[in-house]
Amino acid sequence: MRVFVTGGTGLLGSHLAEELRSYGQDVVALNRCGSDAAFLRSQGCTLVQGDVRDDIESLAELMAGCTHLVHSAAIVYGGKSWPKVRAVNVDGTRNVLMAAVRAGINFAVHVSSVVVYGIVDGNVTEDTPLDGRIHDGDLYARSKRQAEVVAREIEEKHGLPVAVVRPCGVYGERDRLTALTVAKFLRLPIVPLLGSGRNTIPVVYSGNVARALRLVLESARGGTTYDVGFDLPLSQRAMLEDLASGLGKRPRFLATPASLIRRGARVLDRVGAFIPGVEHLSISRVAEFALAENPYVSKRLREELGWDPPYRHKDALIRTGRWLTKHT
Repeated sequence: MRVFVTGGTGLLGSHLAEELRSYGQDVVALNRCGSDAAFLRSQGCTLVQGDVRDDIESLAELMAGCTHLVHSAAIVYGGKSWPKVRAVNVDGTRNVLMAAVRAGINFAVHVSSVVVYGIVDGNVTEDTPLDGRIHDGDLYARSKRQAEVVAREIEEKHGLPVAVVRPCGVYGERDRLTALTVAKFLRLPIVPLLGSGRNTIPVVYSGNVARALRLVLESARGGTTYDVGFDLPLSQRAMLEDLASGLGKRPRFLATPASLIRRGARVLDRVGAFIPGVEHLSISRVAEFALAENPYVSKRLREELGWDPPYRHKDALIRTGRWLTKHT
């Protein structure tokens, strides 16, 4: 395979490049001007300069000679500007996939997110309808749901086989969003647990998602959808303890009643407070995420493609903490 990757300088894209290169696959990474591509260079990737907002012909020229595509570029936080988010996540998806059609790509993977399900009760599978309510301010979820529609329309009209992969919250080395935000709290002497801290939270390690993406690429089954919302069990407390260990910190953890967390979050929402790094989400949303059990079953990957997550959370979180200590 010669795989064209968008979003290669990001968290997931960089782990995917590492995974593919370790299996001897060629990687061509779309690199925006000004992005830090040092890691991709160290992996032996071919770098081409461009942007998902570029015209279709220009992108198609960059894809020349590639056989597969993974479109993982996205903007998670674009402030309150829907046009800005739509231009990258929706229109950018259209540009990239239409360029793939033009370039003769054999198979494409569109990286979406479990946020497309919206707010749902109970366990979630790939057969769960995409009709759950999305909060008005969650432009990322809104854009990812629309981008999936675009991907399926292009598959149907132009014959490009497309698989959709939906990870949940992703962490790992080179994570400058989720893990970095959590790490700031872990440097405090006392860290509150949201509730008891025993709940299994919906986060996955980027290396395990990269393994899933490689398996999807190798299967090349169009019209498919795979959730990557559960790799291995991880409690809220274990996540915080292991990440803190990687940071060289040993904070005291204090269990805080869930009811108190929810009331406090509502008060903070009313005064317009936000958590740095996830400004697009209300504090109530973040609190519910951290208090909830992981609802994403993610069986299809295991049953159809034999996905066996190779990386354990404890080691991955410690590595992530060490990376953050060195680079932030």
